[in-house]
Amino acid sequence: MPLDVNYDEICSKFDRLISEGIIKFKPSHPVLITDNGMTFCFNVVESLNDKPQAGDPFKSAQATPTGEADFQLQTFGPGSDLAFDHPDICITKVNDTHLLVINKFPVFRPMLLLLTIDSFRRQYEALDAEDLAAAWSLISGLEKEHYVFFNCSVTAGSSRAHKHLQVIPAPGSSEAYSDGFKFFPDYDDGPGKDVPSCVYFIERFRDLPNGGIDSSHHLIDSYLRLLKQTAEALSFTEGPFPHNLILTKRWMVMIPRREKVYEGLTANAPGMMGSVYIQSESDLEKWKQAGPANVLAGLGIPRTES
Repeated sequence: MPLDVNYDEICSKFDRLISEGIIKFKPSHPVLITDNGMTFCFNVVESLNDKPQAGDPFKSAQATPTGEADFQLQTFGPGSDLAFDHPDICITKVNDTHLLVINKFPVFRPMLLLLTIDSFRRQYEALDAEDLAAAWSLISGLEKEHYVFFNCSVTAGSSRAHKHLQVIPAPGSSEAYSDGFKFFPDYDDGPGKDVPSCVYFIERFRDLPNGGIDSSHHLIDSYLRLLKQTAEALSFTEGPFPHNLILTKRWMVMIPRREKVYEGLTANAPGMMGSVYIQSESDLEKWKQAGPANVLAGLGIPRTES
């Protein structure tokens, strides 16, 4: 069932938290680059320099007005490494299994997190039916089109251990994307357009029974099929299986990951699909020199090996 949320209220809260300095956000100018037949949309987001990385959960926790920072130790539960330093970043509970939270290091307006209420769940675990049901409920209920992505393990670009998915405006629904940029499954001219240089697995929901998702078991069945293909592509016999996942209302894409970094560059799930977040103009030059298609192949499995 779609989650009943007021999108305007979410955006208003997002804007208010920016004005109060709780979250840092500045609109970024997209830069398009085409490499090896694939279009990449780069967004330079300097605030990502302050984002905590794996093993450094409180790097950017804000101090109190008095200069004290004791509250930075507050998290979303005893097993969480996500700082919970302001109550207004919480929006609502989803399906009694997840919390919907505003991402404190957004690239787009708005950018949200789905956190497991069980704070001991871990980001290297595969998604389960509850994770996918919460994700589907949210993207089905939001007024504008959003997608959900998941970075499974540090190898796949995760910076937090507390299990979470991220929710972000889809291409075409935010000014942060360049006009005409799409993820490859949404091109009308069929397969082969803007396909990543790395191995990927896709399930289009129109090919499912009844022409789409009509129950939560379809989502988890689709995910597990792609996860099995990912494990085989990685030649892993047991988990965790590092992967990036993107879920829209039309399709699900999974990309196996072999490396966190290639030539000093990394990417999360959107990056592996061509929407790359970088911290500076110098990073953009590094991507140009390395070749974006080469970076994706180096982080994942080159399609020539598939």
